[in-house]
Amino acid sequence: SITALLPAGSPAEPAQSSFWGYLSQLTSNKEGAEHGQAGKLGRDTANLKENVQDGVGYVGNFLEKLAPLSRGLQPQVAQDSDSLRKVIRKELESLRMKLSPYVDEVHHKVGKHLEDLRHQLQPFTEELLDQVSLKARELRRHLLPSRQVTAQLLGGADEVQRFMAHYTDKIAFHTEQVKDIFHPYADRLVTEIHRNVEELHRNVSPHTQASPETLNQSIQELSARLTQNARDLHQKIQRNLEQLKAKLSLYPGSLRDRPAPADELAREVQRRVEEFRRDTHVQIQAFTRALDQETEEMRLKLCPGP
Repeated sequence: SITALLPAGSPAEPAQSSFWGYLSQLTSNKEGAEHGQAGKLGRDTANLKENVQDGVGYVGNFLEKLAPLSRGLQPQVAQDSDSLRKVIRKELESLRMKLSPYVDEVHHKVGKHLEDLRHQLQPFTEELLDQVSLKARELRRHLLPSRQVTAQLLGGADEVQRFMAHYTDKIAFHTEQVKDIFHPYADRLVTEIHRNVEELHRNVSPHTQASPETLNQSIQELSARLTQNARDLHQKIQRNLEQLKAKLSLYPGSLRDRPAPADELAREVQRRVEEFRRDTHVQIQAFTRALDQETEEMRLKLCPGP
């Protein structure tokens, strides 16, 4: 038995009585805890954070009470230290089992709110992908050579020169127009990030085990990283359009001596516009993966493992 490990009449009897009485209190009343009505561990979900923190306090008090006891009874405990360790391990495991449903519920709630953040931002990235595909189709339609262009390219040097001047302006006009269209999307994405991160802060605050200071700092860091990622993505889209404009503007000058210049130009437009669409899609998808990674790291901060 537990008390068999301790000598009768020893100077540590008060500590013995207090310690094992405390331990008994922690691990008794199992039925009441299971039904969730009689004890502190049976409170409703709104008190999850308090329950978990109380559980941590129980463990701290447990160890504090163990220290003076073990010092007072060191010769006797040494004779059967394995048995004592087994008892302590068993009681701590019992405590862990009692707390685990509440810890799991806390983790579930925090994880759900982080998942909600991803879902709230998903429509904006999907819309951005759709807009990139749409604008790529429009660029192809505007920049592919028409019958009039084909006739110009088959004409004399003067006709080709006039086409080159006109076509360079046309490329600049349509690519700049697309750049302007993407500006509001970047602003909306940043606004939604700020709004949803603030909502996340309100939602996880009652449940997380983190201190208010740690939570505030983590939320601010998450908001800053997601905002920077959104602005970086916007800059990448703008650079992609600049590169598209530069590559297409250089190409017409090489068409003078081609046997089928209009066909060559059409293939170049198709290739460069598709390159823009593909690269931009990859960058938007990378932003989405970074969002998943940032929220997962946030979950681990707010819900550390045992």
